[in-house]
Amino acid sequence: MKTDVSERLKRYLLGAKVKSMTSLLALLKSDLRKMLSDYMSLTGDMTVTADINDEGSEVLFHIDFRADEVYDAGELMETDSI
Repeated sequence: MKTDVSERLKRYLLGAKVKSMTSLLALLKSDLRKMLSDYMSLTGDMTVTADINDEGSEVLFHIDFRADEVYDAGELMETDSI
């Protein structure tokens, strides 16, 4: 029962655009992986989770990933075509 209430609260706080927290987290994870791979070499899997704060007024996102190389910002600016 507590899980049902928590899921309903998450859906309410996120608005009608999001059908489920699971789909939101999957999309967020995919987008973050694409973006971060432009700046570093990612290793392993990325974890993205969400929780409601104690007051129930905010959704807290937690992102965990590992990288074995961070690219030089100067190199990125030279190769990017803006």
